[in-house]
Amino acid sequence: MALRVIRWAGLSSVLAVGLAISACGAPAGSKPAAQIVPELQRAANTATSVHVTGSLIQGKQTSTIDVSLDGDSVAGYVGTYGTRFYVLSLNGQNYVKLNPAFLSAEKAPASLCATICGKYVLLPPSTGNSITNLVSMGLLVREVFDTSNMNAEAASGCLFTPSTRGGQAVLECRQGSSTLDVARHGQPFLVYWSGPNGQHLSFSDWNSVVPPSLPPASQVVSASALS
Repeated sequence: MALRVIRWAGLSSVLAVGLAISACGAPAGSKPAAQIVPELQRAANTATSVHVTGSLIQGKQTSTIDVSLDGDSVAGYVGTYGTRFYVLSLNGQNYVKLNPAFLSAEKAPASLCATICGKYVLLPPSTGNSITNLVSMGLLVREVFDTSNMNAEAASGCLFTPSTRGGQAVLECRQGSSTLDVARHGQPFLVYWSGPNGQHLSFSDWNSVVPPSLPPASQVVSASALS
């Protein structure tokens, strides 16, 4: 059974939107990308946790994500092909929780649900790592915030102007369907990103994610149940 997940590279490749907005007549409180982007990178590089929600497009497929990243741990939902599953990675142990819709999409026997639905399936290291290595905090920082794409963004000439996002004060750079919102107060953490075709991600709880707990043994089944 294939567990399909997103890749952060899909975001990093489109963050470099090449915005070219003139800074002439800039509103009070505005800042150029050349100042904001390096500060954004530094804040992300020193962060230990974050919650991410939204969707990305990979080829013709839309993937959704609603996960908390805390160091090496991952907890939350990843969705694709119209279904989603719960992922938990903690202390080197990797689990998924599957539902009837996901099993049906994977063409698994209906009887399998009686064994694993609502349970945490403990995955073997090879399978577990293939999932969590794609949505980890470290990979998020490496592929999104510490790449040549962000350097291109810094050189774009984009002007970040005061705005709000969900009631939070932000500095926003926008052109067409592409948007970058950065926290206006405190550390300049990324708050929101949107790209073409409805792609969007929201970032919250920087450095304040509550670490997940291991599931009780009574709720854990072996990956052998999937075979």
